[in-house]
Amino acid sequence: MQKNSNNRSLDGFLSSEPRRPKFANNKKSTPPVQPSNNSFKQSSLDDFSKPEGFKRQNPTGAAVNSSYNAFSDKNVNNNTQDSQVFRTTYRPPSVITRRPSSNNVKKKRISKKKAIFRTLAFTVIAAMLVTGWIFGKAWWNANKALSGGGDAVAFSKEIDPNSLTGEGDGRVNILLTGKGGETHEGGELTDSIMIASIDPINNGVVLLSLPRDLWVKPKDLWPMKINAVYSSAKSQALYKNPKDTKAAEKAGIDTLEKTVEDYTGVKINYYGMIDFTAFQEAVNTIGGIDVTLEEPYTDPTMYIGRKLLTLPAGTTHLDGATALGYARSRYGAERGDFDRGEHQQKVIVGIKDKVLSLGTFSNPLKVSQLLDTMGNRVQTNFALNDIMRLYELSKQIQTQNIKNVDLAMEGEAVVTTDRIGDQSVVIPKAGVDDYSEVKQYIRSKLIDGFIIKEQPTVIVLNGSNRPGAAKKRADELKSYGYNVLQVADAENSELTATTLVDKTNGVKKYTKRYLELRFNTKAVKDIKSMDLTPYTADFIVVIGPNG
Repeated sequence: MQKNSNNRSLDGFLSSEPRRPKFANNKKSTPPVQPSNNSFKQSSLDDFSKPEGFKRQNPTGAAVNSSYNAFSDKNVNNNTQDSQVFRTTYRPPSVITRRPSSNNVKKKRISKKKAIFRTLAFTVIAAMLVTGWIFGKAWWNANKALSGGGDAVAFSKEIDPNSLTGEGDGRVNILLTGKGGETHEGGELTDSIMIASIDPINNGVVLLSLPRDLWVKPKDLWPMKINAVYSSAKSQALYKNPKDTKAAEKAGIDTLEKTVEDYTGVKINYYGMIDFTAFQEAVNTIGGIDVTLEEPYTDPTMYIGRKLLTLPAGTTHLDGATALGYARSRYGAERGDFDRGEHQQKVIVGIKDKVLSLGTFSNPLKVSQLLDTMGNRVQTNFALNDIMRLYELSKQIQTQNIKNVDLAMEGEAVVTTDRIGDQSVVIPKAGVDDYSEVKQYIRSKLIDGFIIKEQPTVIVLNGSNRPGAAKKRADELKSYGYNVLQVADAENSELTATTLVDKTNGVKKYTKRYLELRFNTKAVKDIKSMDLTPYTADFIVVIGPNG
């Protein structure tokens, strides 16, 4: 590597000599100017030369000289070394204590206004964030808990008759079940089973309780009490696939839903399952409920904490624990399990009344609290919009339009108790496997909303030459709520198939649709080969050879 004359490398990093600074024109630098004795010295913060121990310091740090003139020529000396290094401009005390100008006052006022505005803006933004969080959390919890999957034509506000598939579509049927949960013995048994059937056309509700000991034979399972269907189907699914608990849960609910449909004849649109803990906490979240008893009630086997379950006649306020105890109680009245179903119906009505009185579904915080309480302890196929529609319908339904029904009501009982093996069970009066009378009874209690509204009258004529054919179909229509005015033989009938005559000219369009589906025919205005003038009704059904 080539080196320069002073034996330094070109880049200047290889020499051990100290590097010299370079100056323009090769002039030697002058030594740095040292402050003279007259230059400014930083004074200490405090000076205790006075008796009180403190001497006020000049803000500029310079000695105070009353004869000093800041603009005197003799004080301006730009040629001295001291002035080149330390030049201090003196500020008279009057400058420091000078009264603020009007511009400064305006700026301060503007600053105050800005501060107030910022505070208000922050408060509004914070409130919006909190409100958004509450609504968002409620929406998130609701969508997580209400996954959807159910469907009901009657939930629609405008219903096309062609969308109906048969009597019953004018109602919304919800299967409500309760189980003990993990903390209770037999926690997977659904000891509470109820169908809440809503009539959105006429604003009515029927609560039908099913006895937990009802003897059934579910598809692909063995004969058992209905309260064991869910747990049996779920266990069977877990045996096949232990890891898929979600599928097992669905298998249990689906099997129970299908069994209820098969043994009651009621199409289930939605279901809801809740365990005892979630039920108790949900009642507490809405502040308890009120139930009205016709007479005092005591269950010697049911304790709420350390107190025996005892309720007076009249209206009583129940907290979550007492409401749960009352809903589970069956040993304080004569009918046992059937009375327990009645208790559960009262509790459901109490919850409905309290939820509506609080405006719960219009309060996102309450909704969020309820859904947090329920967590994973509630299963349902309701979607959020279904719940909101149900809430709107509930506000139109008066308590007096809610009817409580069971299968063993006095004078109308269609079931009885019996023993199968070592088990106490409930079976149809007609026989263990004959549920025809049970289904007919339930149909008579859950009349389609459109039939109730249109109140159709029907005459059934027998043109089949088969004795009893018209009466059989007439009894069937009566069980669905049709008003059958007359059953008779058709004269001179030459019909080859059952015929439906619509005398309303399509005014009662929903009834027309149902009858067309039931008799598998299209309605006509008249039958040319028959004289129908003696018959007066909305609809005339002539049973043919195929009917």
